[in-house]
Amino acid sequence: MTQSHGEMREVYPRAGDIYRYTLNHKQGTFTFTFEGETPAGPHDPITLSIDSHQAGEAICRTQSGGAYPFSWAWVGPDLHLWLDGSLFIFQRPEPRRRSTAPAYESGAGVLAPMPGVILEVRVSEGDRVEQGQTLALMESMKMELVITAPRDGAVRHLAVRPGQQVDRGALLLELTPPTAGAE
Repeated sequence: MTQSHGEMREVYPRAGDIYRYTLNHKQGTFTFTFEGETPAGPHDPITLSIDSHQAGEAICRTQSGGAYPFSWAWVGPDLHLWLDGSLFIFQRPEPRRRSTAPAYESGAGVLAPMPGVILEVRVSEGDRVEQGQTLALMESMKMELVITAPRDGAVRHLAVRPGQQVDRGALLLELTPPTAGAE
C-alpha cells in the first residue's frame, strides 16, 4: 500500500485556506482532513474518506463525536464537497496558475465557483460590503448558490448582469482593497 500526501486549496466559499489530504493508492481512497473552520467549530477537525475518482455520499464524524452528512463529486481536477448543507470547492495548488489570475490571487476578484446562470445581483458599483454579505445569486446544476463577499470592501466593478451565463472561474465582480474606498 502506497500513500502520498498533498494539499488542496479552498476556492469557494473562501479562497486561500489550505487543507491536507492523504491518498491511499492501493485502495483509491482520498482521506481529507479539515483543519480550519468546520460545521463543528474551529477546534473539532473532520476527516472524510472518499473515493479518489468517483462521486458519492456518506456521514462523517468529528473527533468530538458529531455526525454530518456529506457528498462529493470530482469536477475535472476539482473536489466539490457538500458538507452539512454547504458547498466547498477545492483545487490542488499549482504554482504556474498564480500568474494567470492576478485579480483572484490578490483577493480583488469574486469568481464563479461553478458554471451557471446569474439569477440576481444584489450590489452596485461603489457599494460598501461586509464579509459574508450576499453579493449575487446564481443557479448551477439545478442548485441556487449564494455568492458572498470574501471580505470587507467596496464594489469596484460589476462584470455580470442577471440572466448572464458564466463559466467556472469567470469574474463576477471586483472589490477594492480592504483599506481602499473608505470615506
